[in-house]
Amino acid sequence: MNGTKRRLFALGAAGLAAGAMPLPVALANEGGYQRELMAIFGPLIGWAFIGTGLLAWMRRPENRVGLLMIAVGFSWCASTLIASDQTALFITGYLTIALPYAILYHLLLAFPDGRLHSTLERVLVVAGYFSATVLKVIETMFEETAGTTRGYPENPLLITSDENLWIDVVQLRPTFGVLLALGVVMVLVWRWRAARGPQRRALTPVLVAGSLVTALLALYLGAGVIGISEVRNELEIGRIAVLAMLPFAYLGGLIHSRVVGGTAVSKLIARLGDQGRRVDVRDELAQALDDPSLALAYWLPEKESYVDAAGRAIDLPLAGSGQIATTVERAGKPIAAVIHDSSLADQRELVRAAGTAASLVLENERLEAELRAKVEELRASRARIVESSDDACRRIERDLHDGAQQRLVSMALNLRLLGSSLDANPEARRELESVRAELRAALEELRELARGIHPPMLSDRGLDAVLEGLVHRAPLPVELGATPGERLPERIESTTYFVVSEALTNVAKYSRATHARVDITRENGSVVVEVSDDGVGGADPAKGSGLLGLGDRVAAIDGKLEVESPPGQGTTVKATLPCV
Repeated sequence: MNGTKRRLFALGAAGLAAGAMPLPVALANEGGYQRELMAIFGPLIGWAFIGTGLLAWMRRPENRVGLLMIAVGFSWCASTLIASDQTALFITGYLTIALPYAILYHLLLAFPDGRLHSTLERVLVVAGYFSATVLKVIETMFEETAGTTRGYPENPLLITSDENLWIDVVQLRPTFGVLLALGVVMVLVWRWRAARGPQRRALTPVLVAGSLVTALLALYLGAGVIGISEVRNELEIGRIAVLAMLPFAYLGGLIHSRVVGGTAVSKLIARLGDQGRRVDVRDELAQALDDPSLALAYWLPEKESYVDAAGRAIDLPLAGSGQIATTVERAGKPIAAVIHDSSLADQRELVRAAGTAASLVLENERLEAELRAKVEELRASRARIVESSDDACRRIERDLHDGAQQRLVSMALNLRLLGSSLDANPEARRELESVRAELRAALEELRELARGIHPPMLSDRGLDAVLEGLVHRAPLPVELGATPGERLPERIESTTYFVVSEALTNVAKYSRATHARVDITRENGSVVVEVSDDGVGGADPAKGSGLLGLGDRVAAIDGKLEVESPPGQGTTVKATLPCV
């Protein structure tokens, strides 16, 4: 027997003894306080709360709801000692009479996940324990019990029997208790109204019974404060009777959820088995579990991580975030995680059953998600390669501009200075002029090479300026039509430049065109680049490395390249680039 089972067994044995205690105590004292009530409801409430608490603890050991229910049961059994005419037993029961309700407040405010979620809830719980302990002890120290109509034995903690002082002090805790009970009821009503779907279904039985108990306690205390003693006995009987129902309300809600959940899983299996309809497994699971917020995450064994249906990485929700994840396995291996509302935490077996019913569909979708993840990874890798290539081109252009070009310009200046000293030697001067001409040609070729690698004007002045330069240097008339008129993302500007440059190069080399046109427009969040000519047509991207490489570059940023080139009717190169 492990540690948890031993603790449960020990608590069960202690609960059995504690629940049996109120009956002999009440029967042994003819004049005890509410002896008939304690004899009937003492064992019932004690055993019901302790037994239900043990069940809840076994189902979810990490949830405090079970421990709180057990604590309510034991404290209730202790409070029934107030029915005894033995001083020691009586004062024990008298001091603990309010403690079950303080723990009950904690239970109700922490239900169903066992945690307090707001500052107001924490304040109410602390106030409840303060009232049941500190204020109750103070009240006891000033209350005369012996000789009253209630039939109490002597109070051993009494420090004064001053009646005026007793009225002032003893009214303090009931007044505070009325306000506290009303605050708890208001929070419970607000939580129920704010709950949705499965959460409201889980909360309703317990919160309704708990709110009714708390409201009856507020009326009982309020009647004592304003001096209406005629109805207090009926209010107390009603409050205790409803309190006895609360554990059964919890069990009833649990059974109802199981039955409803089992029916939902059966219907889910039937819908998934319907070959005549397309199945959206997320929607089907959301309907079966009555949780519109439900989402799915698919397990990738290679990466040991989860992705969504689109293949994007996804983190499972953390505890306390309002949602939790339940793993679905097939053949002992995880295939997916169902991310659902935390109100279904007590029904994880139902979530797993629904996931298991859909495991075949989930496995298929997992494989699709894995494929999409690989495609997404490939796309990201290709984009990184293009970005790295652009960075390398910018560095090469900068190195050429700052290095080789500057040295060649310096050599040209030196040759000019040398030429002014050779006026007396015409032959040497002619040779020098020939060298200077070759140097100018080399410098111009180097500048063209640098511009082809990555024009510095693109980074400095933007796309419009670079396009005007391309059109101006083209060996045939090129009309520059629409342009963006604004700066675009760097990778869009770079790709647009290379599309136009490569397309115009092809026009000059192969099309035998007399005219070309360049248009760049914005359409539905994309940049559309179009280069057309009036040449011979017949261009085939599959047969030339230029257009093929250009298509790869456009695809690397999730763009699309289209080439229309019917023979004899010119060529149109169109690139659509997502601009996000």
